[in-house]
Amino acid sequence: MTESDKPIIDQAPLNCCICNAALCLRKQVVNLALGKTDKMMCLSCLAAENNQTPDEVLKSLKSYILLRDCFSKQWHRYKNVEYCPDKQGCFPDLCFSAERFL
Repeated sequence: MTESDKPIIDQAPLNCCICNAALCLRKQVVNLALGKTDKMMCLSCLAAENNQTPDEVLKSLKSYILLRDCFSKQWHRYKNVEYCPDKQGCFPDLCFSAERFL
């Protein structure tokens, strides 16, 4: 897969504004769900800002994202972990599970 094949949200930041980690499509969607549009953060930095773990951030937002059409369409463009530009910072067990976290 080439860099141009990786889905991202046009004009959204590609890196965390705190630690510069790469932001994949789904991390961009998580930020948008939180109302962050200009300065986006990776899950680790979002978690630190909210006194949570990255897993907790993802769990708390995933069902909301999947229920909102505007976010869900973007979320489902992301077919598998191979699209992730930051495989070390990925949470594939949570991100790609079929289960909705309620």
